[in-house]
Amino acid sequence: METESAPEHDVVWVINSDDDFGDYLMYRTYTPRPVVGTQGLQATAWDKSYTESGAMHFQNAIPRLANRKPVERDYTAWLGFRALADAAMKSGKVKPKDVKKYMLSDDFKLEAFKGQALSFRDWDQQMRQPIILGGGTRVPVSTSPQDGFLHQTNLTDTLGFDKPESKCKF
Repeated sequence: METESAPEHDVVWVINSDDDFGDYLMYRTYTPRPVVGTQGLQATAWDKSYTESGAMHFQNAIPRLANRKPVERDYTAWLGFRALADAAMKSGKVKPKDVKKYMLSDDFKLEAFKGQALSFRDWDQQMRQPIILGGGTRVPVSTSPQDGFLHQTNLTDTLGFDKPESKCKF
């Protein structure tokens, strides 16, 4: 792949779902840039090799229950059930409208093995959570938000569109 004459760029975005060439691009571009997409650095909610912030508790539970290693789908399913159960338990409410109101409030904090409590954005109802960044073999490289990216109200709001920028409103 020719990258010497490419215009100035911050990353090399690879879309190679057949795995024909993508693995060859890391560390082989003319101008050193991170490789992202189907190969290279990938953003995930969960990775089987993530062990920070007590994650081994979750990593060890899935093999006991399902006789296999955990995958991202396991984590997000557990997260959904955990969020609903915690919101109902902590708020003392059972009506869906009341549980939802509590989940979108500043009082809702969900511990989920990510090093900080998770919560929901009230304007678009997205879950605020750190994202695991993995490279190549999907070994975690870092967790975002990255150090130095600050936000006036919530650190994880540096990921994605912020309230004034978002066109998504509920």
